[in-house]
Amino acid sequence: MKKVLGIVSLAFIISACSSTPSDPNWRPDMHNADFGKYPTHYPQLIKAWGDDHFDDSATISYLSMSSPREEYIVKDSEKQQAIFGYSICANIGGVKSEGYYKPFKKYWFFIRNGKVVEQRDLEYSYNKVIYRDHKINCDDANGLVN
Repeated sequence: MKKVLGIVSLAFIISACSSTPSDPNWRPDMHNADFGKYPTHYPQLIKAWGDDHFDDSATISYLSMSSPREEYIVKDSEKQQAIFGYSICANIGGVKSEGYYKPFKKYWFFIRNGKVVEQRDLEYSYNKVIYRDHKINCDDANGLVN
C-alpha cells in the first residue's frame, strides 16, 4: 500500500511540475485587436439590461452613462485569450417590486457586437478589476442620459 501511495504521490508531483505556468505580466495586443462594431445604440442596450434585471422598468432611473471605450476581458489567461469590445459605466437606480428603493449604483458593462457580454455591480471592490492590474475606468460616467 505504501508503494502505491508513493507512486501516486510521485505522479502527482511530476504532473504538477509539468504544467506551464501563465505569464502574470501577459496583456493582450491592443494594436491588432478586433473590437467589433462600435455600439452607437449603447443607451438602449443598457436600458434593455435594466428592464431585464430590475423588477419594475418604469421605476428605473439612468443618471449617467460613459461613452464606450475600447476594452478587453480575459477569456483564458492560461491560453492567453482575450475578448475585445467596449466598456461602458452607468449610474442606475430604481425601485424593486418588494417596495424598497434601490439607490443609484455604478454598473460596468462590457459590450461586444451589440450584446452585453458581461456586467458588474461596482459597489463591491473586487468587481472593479478586469484583469491583473487592469482596473475598470468609470471616470467619464457623468454625462446625463436622456
